[in-house]
Amino acid sequence: MIRKFLQIAVLIFFFLLAVTQVKGQEFPWSLQYITNMYTINPAYVGMWDRAGFGLSTRVNWVGINGAPLTQQISYNTPIKDQKSGFGLNIQRLNMGLEKRIYLTGDYSYQIRLDMHYYMRFGLRAGILSFNNNLTDYHLYPDGIPDPEFQNDINLYYMTIFGIGGVIYNEDYYVSLSVPQMINNTFKVNLERYSSLPEFKTMYLSTGYAFKLKRDLILRPNLLAVVTVGKPVFFDVAAILYFPGNLQAGINLRTNGAMCLTGQYTFRNNLRIGYAAEYFIFPDIHKYQLGTYEFFVGYDFNLYRRKNVRTNYF
Repeated sequence: MIRKFLQIAVLIFFFLLAVTQVKGQEFPWSLQYITNMYTINPAYVGMWDRAGFGLSTRVNWVGINGAPLTQQISYNTPIKDQKSGFGLNIQRLNMGLEKRIYLTGDYSYQIRLDMHYYMRFGLRAGILSFNNNLTDYHLYPDGIPDPEFQNDINLYYMTIFGIGGVIYNEDYYVSLSVPQMINNTFKVNLERYSSLPEFKTMYLSTGYAFKLKRDLILRPNLLAVVTVGKPVFFDVAAILYFPGNLQAGINLRTNGAMCLTGQYTFRNNLRIGYAAEYFIFPDIHKYQLGTYEFFVGYDFNLYRRKNVRTNYF
């Protein structure tokens, strides 16, 4: 009954996206979000039995000067009662002369719906340090000043607050989140300069883990991202789990990009992942060499549970 309800809800949501004029596009923070879902939804923290650290570095559009560079370190853990979880994230984003540092904490709480399905709610709160020295940009070779770039922007305590939810069982899930619900504005003498395009972003994701022959597991995933003022962004992905803790995946995105991912988990629970994204259709592929992300994680059985479930998302 619950599964039928979830399937109908997902179909209705995507139908509404197709017939309305909502616009959005804010890409996930991580190319490997499909195996680190907490990056887009705080409800995932503490979902599984293990605690873990994660460290990632993402270099966008190699070959373009001033392209974004994102680095993130995170820690997630279930709380002993296993109905709740906690996470801490520090992220740095450099794009040209613009610098952002995010410090956020996540909390999730779980309720049981029936014998197989669970629902988790998540909260995210933190601060954002924003700095952009507009006066240091050299826009014109003749040195003519631009009135839009005559004031630096320095804000160190912009507020972050978000929510999320996920309904899941051992194989199937549907999640919805808005990681940032608060509009922050820049208190400077500038027009048409706002933080709104980054915020007010909604992530809807669903997937299923199919058990195949020879101990193979296939997990397709569909992600829809809606942000105020931009086209709706879709990411269709599939990840294949091989015996021996190896996994490989592919993402096809409506911005014309394709992403290849791979991850391996060693016997000591050390995880190493790599992702490479290339544009296929837009002309930008002529001017850059792709986007790359390297991930290192370590999971450990904090409460020494005898039976630890496999984490497929």
